[in-house]
Amino acid sequence: MKLVSKIIWLNVLLVSAMLLLTVGLAARHSVGLLETDLEQNLNNVAQLLATNQLIIDAMEAGKVSPSLEKYLDDILANDNNIDIITLADMRAIRLYHPVKERIGQAFQGGDEGPALKGENYSSKAEGTLGYQKRYFYPVFDSDGKQLGFVHVSMLMKNLELLRNQVVVIHLQTLLAVFLVGAVASVFLAANIKRSLLGLEPYQIAASFLKRGEIMDSLEEGLLAIDERGSVILHNDSAGRMLELEHGDLVGKDIDEHFPQFKLKETLTGLKEHNRQVALNEQVIICDRLPINARDQIIGGMAILRDRSEVTKLAEQITGFNHVVDALRSNTHEFMNQLHVILGLLQGGEYEEAKQFITKIGHAQSATVSTVAKNIDNRVLAALILGKINRCQELGVRMIVQPQSTIPRHSLFLSTQSLLTVVGNLVENAIEAINAKADPEADDSITLLIYEDKQSLLITLDDTGIGLTQEEIVKMSQYGYTTKGAGRGTGLGLVRGLVQSSSGEFTVESEKGVGTSMMLTFTTPRPGRKPAPAEPRPAESGSEGPVPEGPETAGTSVQILSAETVEPVAGTENQAGRKVRH
Repeated sequence: MKLVSKIIWLNVLLVSAMLLLTVGLAARHSVGLLETDLEQNLNNVAQLLATNQLIIDAMEAGKVSPSLEKYLDDILANDNNIDIITLADMRAIRLYHPVKERIGQAFQGGDEGPALKGENYSSKAEGTLGYQKRYFYPVFDSDGKQLGFVHVSMLMKNLELLRNQVVVIHLQTLLAVFLVGAVASVFLAANIKRSLLGLEPYQIAASFLKRGEIMDSLEEGLLAIDERGSVILHNDSAGRMLELEHGDLVGKDIDEHFPQFKLKETLTGLKEHNRQVALNEQVIICDRLPINARDQIIGGMAILRDRSEVTKLAEQITGFNHVVDALRSNTHEFMNQLHVILGLLQGGEYEEAKQFITKIGHAQSATVSTVAKNIDNRVLAALILGKINRCQELGVRMIVQPQSTIPRHSLFLSTQSLLTVVGNLVENAIEAINAKADPEADDSITLLIYEDKQSLLITLDDTGIGLTQEEIVKMSQYGYTTKGAGRGTGLGLVRGLVQSSSGEFTVESEKGVGTSMMLTFTTPRPGRKPAPAEPRPAESGSEGPVPEGPETAGTSVQILSAETVEPVAGTENQAGRKVRH
């Protein structure tokens, strides 16, 4: 039931109950007072008549004079609360009655006995004119001798009419007050609903709970103050950044606890983005914004982000860390070779030094030329060369398929996206291989990058620890990892990039054998059009011309060291597992 209906019905029931109780008691009291007043009136009239000298004289004479009869008739005509007056002697014979024909007849009702004995009292009895409320009063002469009695009564039907009139008046009052209460309830309910912005209480409660869950699920911290600068809320992320327990800061002045944020400045309308705040041993990136309601500032809020996390995420998204790793690997390999040359020269092995220099020169040339010929994108080629050197440091063979080819500017992915995809896939494969417990296993990674005017295909196979079907399903969840806390963003970024580029990402894996991942992109980037296809010359060492599509990739170039480039026949990797290309 809606709030308006609840308030209206509650007020109606409450008002009705109170009115019924009040009016019922009032009506009962009024009727009681009415009956008391009527009985007192009968008593007074009976007493006045019984002590009237004209009545006494008539009783002594045994008959009523015309003047007395007229007097009694006038009383009955003028007093609405008296219907019958009767004068009777000691034999209960009527000397006066409103119906003249009944004068001289015996008194009716059977309740006149006590009156003949000198008592005054009230009673109810059936008379000749109907059921009556009666009052009897004895008549005495000057010597105290009883001459008869006076009977004054009111018909009960007339008494009931008076009672009904009293009840009707109270019911009318009840209805009027009820209508006023109902109208007031409607206005009250409408006013309350306006103050609640038209929402029902259950909607407000649901919205409050949902907003709380949403805020607590955010990676960013939220901190809000009211117009006085007191904290009104903060989410879980803010609590972790500020090292708070739940609710510790709510209701407290923000400047007394965290003056670094200068959050009260937002109450003047100040807006500020990406402000760096030093907090303990961390740096927080803070956005400060005023909270407005109906063109009035009612508070301020801060959005907090840990700069180290932002930096780490930016490096993963841009591929910066992968390029840095590639440069480091190249530098490390170069320094190793320089140390070998220096050692040979210091030992006087000049001929050996000459041969080593010639050997590594040829090997480096072969490695660079192999990748450079196939990968026209220079930044991506540098990344792949760096990953080859990194794999050599770790004792892992990295194999680049000879069919790999990609233009300087990809039709389907930007250079930054290519770095993110290839860098994260290779790093994930290296970690999967390092996770194996068998030091004698053949560790290898096979990479294929092929692009033509219809599609871009990227595949990577490793002989790592492999994944279960459940782990493959969970890979779609950002942050999921089997490598420990603080990891698991790499494949999440890759999947997000594939989805935003309308690509496809498939994974095949077997626990203890290895994993094969394939990414396919067929939708060109906005503003990019396919370039005319240009024939590429056949490379020495391959088995024919470059295929028109990735489906012909059946062999691979294995770069085992800086000097060997040899074909490996077949479509299986070194673990005997089928590799999808």
